[in-house]
Amino acid sequence: MNSPYSDEFLNAYLDGELAADERSQLLDDARRDPELSTRLCKLQKVKDMVQLAYHSAENTAPGQTDKNRLRHFSLRALAASLILGVGLIIGNYTALNKTHTPTLMELAQTTKFNSQPAPTEQEWKLMVHLNSGDPARLRTVLDETDYLLKTSAHSNRKVQIEVLVNGEGIRLLEDKETPNTKKILAMESSYKNIRFLACQIALNRHKDEDGFDIDLLPGVEVVSSAVTRAKTRQREGWTYLRI
Repeated sequence: MNSPYSDEFLNAYLDGELAADERSQLLDDARRDPELSTRLCKLQKVKDMVQLAYHSAENTAPGQTDKNRLRHFSLRALAASLILGVGLIIGNYTALNKTHTPTLMELAQTTKFNSQPAPTEQEWKLMVHLNSGDPARLRTVLDETDYLLKTSAHSNRKVQIEVLVNGEGIRLLEDKETPNTKKILAMESSYKNIRFLACQIALNRHKDEDGFDIDLLPGVEVVSSAVTRAKTRQREGWTYLRI
């Protein structure tokens, strides 16, 4: 079956360039279509890996030795190999689960870069990163993490989740009454294994541009830098997913 969505359209979604009705329709279709979910996940991983590799290369200071330049070139090559590995992992996952439509969180779990699956009794640590001010994306994060937390509560596979918010998304954590903020407060009350984190850099930028501080929801923790936090968690073995 040919998908009605081109890669250009899916990339526009990942870059936050679609209209609200287009995003909503795409998310609904992705929930019903495992192949479409897989394509979205693979495209996001490609963006993340390439961005990480080239960011590291751009940070190479002038005058560094050829050895250091070679190391950064090797990092880009490693990113390319990881992208290929993700595609193979997800492809195998889809092939083995023809009768089940995977959620975004289930797809994220397949992107661990190791050859041996983690034992079911081992706690799964997941970071979900949101830098968009689109309430629909936050709703997706909340719905998917809530589903995952409910599922893990009745299984041997425990989970720990951090929802990291920066950029334009910081206003979504403001202490005001919306359907999403009600959902966040309910989840904080129901689960001890989820944390909502706000980036201090994003808060400072908002104050500089708009002239006032954002009052965050109760329970939201502030971290000094979203980028630093994300990199630290990935080094510690956390699964990382940006929505």
